[in-house]
Amino acid sequence: MTLAEVTDSALKEQVMRAYPEEVPRGAPMFAQAGIVSGPDPDAFASAADRVAVFEILARTA
Repeated sequence: MTLAEVTDSALKEQVMRAYPEEVPRGAPMFAQAGIVSGPDPDAFASAADRVAVFEILARTA
């Protein structure tokens, strides 16, 4: 597998907005670290410009 940074700001916001619902046990960690103001979708979306988001790509032969 390969990791590729997502640079499209709209896609980063979409991914971040989905994170607290897709990974509910991981979301509070972002709030505790001060990255987001709370473990809710809007808080995560507003942090999209301050975090790196990566896409997992299958390795090609």
